Amino acid sequence: MKRLAKIIGIVGGTLALIWAMRDRFISVAASREPEPPVLRATVPDPAAPGIDTIDGIGPVFAGRLRGAGIDTVPKLASSTADTIAEVAGVSGARARSWIDQARSLT
Repeated sequence: MKRLAKIIGIVGGTLALIWAMRDRFISVAASREPEPPVLRATVPDPAAPGIDTIDGIGPVFAGRLRGAGIDTVPKLASSTADTIAEVAGVSGARARSWIDQARSLT
């Protein structure tokens, strides 16, 4: 019985040592991984007015338009009504109204 306890103790100690070393080697290997790439965002032109200056475009519609890459008044003015209506989820008449306002500002 004592012999079995001794064997179990040696095996248990060996496993604990392996487990401790495993954590050490994994943390060292993780620190050697390359850094993930940095995604570059386009910076809007500060001179160009934002799309939220258009009457009827609030934070929700502005967020939808920015998600589609339409973040300035000149980009809104050069877009088609169908594109704006689809992206923002509004009617074609409302999209044409926004485009007309944007064209008058540019």
